[in-house]
Amino acid sequence: MLGSSVIGIIADVIKRAKKMHEIPCSHCQYFTNNYRLKCPVNPFQANTEEAINCKDYQMREY
Repeated sequence: MLGSSVIGIIADVIKRAKKMHEIPCSHCQYFTNNYRLKCPVNPFQANTEEAINCKDYQMREY
C-alpha cells in the first residue's frame, strides 16, 4: 500500500513538472524576470498555468 502511494505521488510530480515546462514566459520578449513585475502585459498570469496559451506571447529575439 505504501509503495502504491509513493508511485502515485511520483507520477503526480512528473505530470505537474511537464505542465510547468509548457509555460512560455521566460522566452517572451515582454518577460522582465523582475520579481515585482514579471510581465507588464499580463502581470497576474505571468509564470502561471494561465500563461500557457497567452495571446500576447511574442518570441524573444536574441
